[in-house]
Amino acid sequence: MAFYLCSRYRILVLIMIILIMWQTYTNYSRFMKKNGNLTENSIVQLEDDTYNKHKQDKVKVRVYYEALCPDSKHFFIKHLGPVTEKLSDFLDVALIPYGKATTSENNGQYYFNCQHGEKECYANKIHACSIDILNNTMTAVKLTVCMIDDNYDADGILTQCAKQLSIDTDPIYNCAGSAHGSELLKKYGDDTHLIKPTFIPTVILNGSKGNQAAILKNFLLEVCKLIDMPLPPPCL
Repeated sequence: MAFYLCSRYRILVLIMIILIMWQTYTNYSRFMKKNGNLTENSIVQLEDDTYNKHKQDKVKVRVYYEALCPDSKHFFIKHLGPVTEKLSDFLDVALIPYGKATTSENNGQYYFNCQHGEKECYANKIHACSIDILNNTMTAVKLTVCMIDDNYDADGILTQCAKQLSIDTDPIYNCAGSAHGSELLKKYGDDTHLIKPTFIPTVILNGSKGNQAAILKNFLLEVCKLIDMPLPPPCL
């Protein structure tokens, strides 16, 4: 009797093991049918989707600068240009070309006095019109980075840089020589006076004017601190 019960118990255990193995195989087969077509591109897409979740919450960057300022030139060429190229999906950049200028009005016309003279006022106006007409942040940054490298001849450098980027210069020149160009520069002046910058360039990140020394020294690092996880490769 004891032998019979022992044998019966062994048979039940064996049946249970077989059932478990069959269930495991069935689940595995279903999984492979559902996921067996995953490719390297699919995995990359899944990784990209994790970044897309917070691309909408872009870091807001406002750069207050002037066209002939050596410090502005350094920041654009060494920091803003390279960083926006690497992190274009994560940045919302606004350029404010005015700096330490002043604005006066007489008989409905605006007059500007710029830190580096009349050439800078005109170059600032070229920048203001370019930003307005292009209406594309990344293209405006690329054009500005190119122009600010040698902005003493504002017309010449605009022609040269616009050619590289396939940009039509006629609307920009027309704007710079019109009342609309002056209105744009005056608007940027009003914006600049609101924050009362003590140094040009001044860079505001997500509405904060603090930590200017660190921003101007390592713009990439300070921007990456404000990007949600997971961090994009340039921040790693």
